[in-house]
Amino acid sequence: MSSELTGAHSPRVFAFAEVASALDTAFELAQEGRLNTWDSVLAESQTAGRGQLRRHWHSPPGNIYAALRLPVSPPFDGGAAATAVGVLAAEALEALGWGAAIKWPNDLILESAAGPRKVAGILLEERGGVLLAGIGVNVASRPPQDALRAEAALAATCLAENASGRPVPSAAELWARLVSHMVSAYTDARIFARTWRGRAEARLLWLGRLVTVIDGEEALAGRLAGLWPSGGLRLVTQKGALECTGGSLRPRDGAK
Repeated sequence: MSSELTGAHSPRVFAFAEVASALDTAFELAQEGRLNTWDSVLAESQTAGRGQLRRHWHSPPGNIYAALRLPVSPPFDGGAAATAVGVLAAEALEALGWGAAIKWPNDLILESAAGPRKVAGILLEERGGVLLAGIGVNVASRPPQDALRAEAALAATCLAENASGRPVPSAAELWARLVSHMVSAYTDARIFARTWRGRAEARLLWLGRLVTVIDGEEALAGRLAGLWPSGGLRLVTQKGALECTGGSLRPRDGAK
């Protein structure tokens, strides 16, 4: 059973106690004609949540497990979609007191005394003309280090660990606020389509530093110079400026 957390004149949030996957539930609602653009599904927990490369997403109660329907229009109609969603989510988190950086292409990061830590992830999926952003935010808890994949570039954190003593809203309340900020920031689609890249670069983790992009068996090293209009990473190497369209990003050993 689900309940709606918002009114008819606002983007609707369909709230569920437990689902297999918020993304799959959202696609089912969309097929039934019930999920409009900017409407979303929010689950208290997932039994089969997934991340990049269909990796299992640890989903205990207390965190955000959501699927948000996006307009199939620039910049969400191509390779820039995940980073563009990251801009909206990072700006919304900052408005609520958590300054977030973007780790290209689809992670949100909080800086701590121990270094950058992953607090959220974004997964884009499209089926039959319906585009969804799966968004997971560690609110009350984070995966333990031994639960992360061995090659993970960063350790995890949660909002509660970075609240500086202030109360942390529930996952449901926080998601409603985040969606409200995201939709408000996108009100003029033409402006967002022109400005998302500069806004993303201003939050880009390791901008200007020496990094390595690992994509399968290939590793490409260079200086992170920003983003291409396509959403690809702009990497300056000895061969010039190259575009990376996928892979895992991490700082070079010894980079400062």
